[in-house]
Amino acid sequence: MPDHKMLTVDGVRYRPEDVARARAREGAGGVLGMGQADPQAPAEVFDPAAHDVTAVLAYLADADEEETTRVLAAEAAGKARKTILEGAS
Repeated sequence: MPDHKMLTVDGVRYRPEDVARARAREGAGGVLGMGQADPQAPAEVFDPAAHDVTAVLAYLADADEEETTRVLAAEAAGKARKTILEGAS
C-alpha cells in the first residue's frame, strides 16, 4: 500500500483515493457539508483515467502535493500506468 497523507474534507479525514467519493456524496446531500460545496474543492476533480499519459504528467507538473498524492492514488487504483507512477516520483 502506498504511503500517503490523509486529506481532510469538512473536518473528516479521508484517504486520497476516497476524497472524490466523499465530495460526490456531498453534492448528493450526504453528510459531508450538509450538501454544501467545499469552497476549496476544485470545480471538477481531475480523473487520470480520462486522460492520456502526457496529459496526466503535465497536470501533475503543476499540481500541489495533496493533489499529486490524490491523482497518483487514483492512477494506482485504476489503470496503474507505470510511466505515470514512476515518472511523477
